[in-house]
This record gives sequence, structure tokens and C-alpha cells, in this order.
Amino acid sequence: MEEQIIGKVRDKLKVGIENYRSAGDAPAKVDVYDVIEEVFADLNPNLGDEAKISVEESSGCLRNAYLNRKDPAERTHKQMVSALMEKGALSVLEKPVEGEVQVAGNIKLVGRADRVEDDVVMMFRRVGELPEIPSAEHFIQINAYLYMFNKEEGVIIYFDNEGNEAEIIVPKSQRLFKETSRRARILNTLLKNNIIPALEPSSKCSDCAHNEKCYYSSEDKQKWGFWARGKWRELKPKSIL
Repeated sequence: MEEQIIGKVRDKLKVGIENYRSAGDAPAKVDVYDVIEEVFADLNPNLGDEAKISVEESSGCLRNAYLNRKDPAERTHKQMVSALMEKGALSVLEKPVEGEVQVAGNIKLVGRADRVEDDVVMMFRRVGELPEIPSAEHFIQINAYLYMFNKEEGVIIYFDNEGNEAEIIVPKSQRLFKETSRRARILNTLLKNNIIPALEPSSKCSDCAHNEKCYYSSEDKQKWGFWARGKWRELKPKSIL
């Protein structure tokens, strides 16, 4: 799967570049921006099936996961390129394995681990500064993969921009997996009943594609910055659906 995506990117970029070189004033048949959008969509598919909840969805903001399915936001060029660069930089280390584990009834937790060896599951992540402990999101994800692939130990390998690395060994946690399964069941219920999840404020909110849907009223969507308009006292969750 990963090799097919990389091959698709290479072929489409080649066609796009050749068209730009030969087109002159004529519009190119394949636009590089279109290539980026298509590959980004391949790496971030909409599962569709409400009974299948991804590891990323259950470990992150449930509101974001819900909106990605029910009311997808248009990503900026910068957001898409950043995601592709993040994935491409570490893809040479990966040997992706897809899996799933049942959490309740017909509800399944699904995901694709970066690498699964005989006795360990591996995750590769790029960060600005090497952490002393893994982030909560990464800890939840690696633990879910341990249950998905029936392994007792996982390792998260962090790389900073200078090539330094930090390996953090993560033991299996039944309590954490129960909580992850609970979040998957909650998201499944909300998706089926078209009920938007409550806000889960975090440092990621400022860069989230759905930010305005959570914090701005429809009449307040102006081009000026939120803080510059002096509206911070009115900050409160807004109903979406």
C-alpha cells in the first residue's frame, strides 16, 4: 500500500512537471496542487463505516474525528504539504501492517502500525524537540496496536529535525485499552445519532481545520484575527448540527 502511494506520487509529479515545462501559456493537464490534494486524501481516507473507528480517531479529539466524517474541512496547502512531508520523511523506516480488534458488538478499532516485528510494535514520529515521555496520543496509539497485533511491548522512536533520536519503550496497558475502546464506542454512538461531541480543548485547536466551527459564530467569520476583534470574552462552544 505504502509503495503504491509513493509510486503514485512520483508518477503524478513527473507528469505535472513535464506539463508545466511544455505548456507555455496553456493550462497544464495535471496541476501539482491537484496531486498534493489527491495523495493527501489517500493517506487520510474517510472510513465511512461507523462501526469502524480508527486508532487515530479514538486517540485524538472526538469532535475533530466526527467533523472529519460528517462535515470535512478543506485543508490549506500548507497543512497538506506538512502532513505529506511528515509521512514521507519516515516512510523508509516503515513496513506498515493493517489490523483491527473488536471492542464491542460489531464495533472495531482499526489501524495501520508503522512496523510490527516478532516481539514488538514500532512507531516512528518526527518532533521539534525530543520528549522525555511519549505524548498521550502516541501512548494511546501504540497501546492499541499492542492489542491489535497481540504483542506485549511497543517502542516509539522520535526524531528531531537535526537527526537525533529517542526510543521510548511502552508496556501493554489493559486499563488504557479499555478507555480507548470506550472512546471508540462513544464516537460510534455519536456518529449514528448525528450528535456532535463536546469540545476537547488542547494546544492543537489553533491549527485545527475545524477551529472556526467550534469557536466562531457564523456571523463572526471575518478575515480579521479573533483576538484583534476583542471577542475573547464571548468565546464559547457553538452548536454545529
